[in-house]
Amino acid sequence: MKRIICLMFSLVLLGCANSPPSPQTLTLYFSPEQVSLTAEQNRKIADFLANNPYHQITAFVAPADLDNPFQALLQGQKRIQAVSNLSASKEIPLRLEYVPKQTTDTLILKRQ
Repeated sequence: MKRIICLMFSLVLLGCANSPPSPQTLTLYFSPEQVSLTAEQNRKIADFLANNPYHQITAFVAPADLDNPFQALLQGQKRIQAVSNLSASKEIPLRLEYVPKQTTDTLILKRQ
């Protein structure tokens, strides 16, 4: 009986030790005119933040694919605000970076 209990306990510990690591980056793609998060994007960000609650997260935001550079910058700022609101609601610090040379209409969340 002791052997069975020890075996079960060791299997549980082994299973916990072998759990897959949480992802360190999340890449989201936007349409050029999109400024708010879709339900799917909202869910993915919430899952990413839930899996990395004690880490510093950096959001790398690219400009929108628009002809007017100023409008592209404004679109990027609105996207940053949407992600920032979600991280603030989860009380997870978020470092924001605007990366003009990144692929347009993308947002990358990265765990530090």
